[in-house]
Amino acid sequence: MAEFKKRLRRWFPTAQTLEQMQGFAWLGHYLRVHPRLWVLHRRGVALGVALGVGIGVFPLPLQMPAAMLVAVFLRANVAAAAAATWLTNPLTMAPIWGLSAFLGSFVVPRQVAIKSSEVTTQWTWSSPQTWPDAFWEQVTSWGPALLVGFPMAAAVMGLGAYAIVYW
Repeated sequence: MAEFKKRLRRWFPTAQTLEQMQGFAWLGHYLRVHPRLWVLHRRGVALGVALGVGIGVFPLPLQMPAAMLVAVFLRANVAAAAAATWLTNPLTMAPIWGLSAFLGSFVVPRQVAIKSSEVTTQWTWSSPQTWPDAFWEQVTSWGPALLVGFPMAAAVMGLGAYAIVYW
């Protein structure tokens, strides 16, 4: 395990390196004062990963800086929070949105949830040029369930990530 930590430390930039980067100068200065935000401890890394995954669930611009800022305030590992936001990408977006809609459908009234199942029958699978419009109809029909489901999915995935990394 010590060898793995040594390899990771070689990849991590130092506080001095971050101070020289244009967008991260504020963070490098803060890490020099509080180095525990950059050290590989089980609790700090687990909390950083949980924050990154939880913030990454939300379809927001600038997820990495938001996760890093929250990690600074909650004293989590900043690098782990930034890296964990990369788990949400175009390939994982559909399953995460599906989980969000599924979890949100437990809270949203039944009439709104039924509407989304009617839209799925309008897909024309033989003509791919209609897929973007059908996808947009599907997503807008999920609207209320997604809005409620994003925080729920963030909590579920964040807690799961924390447990897995801490273990």
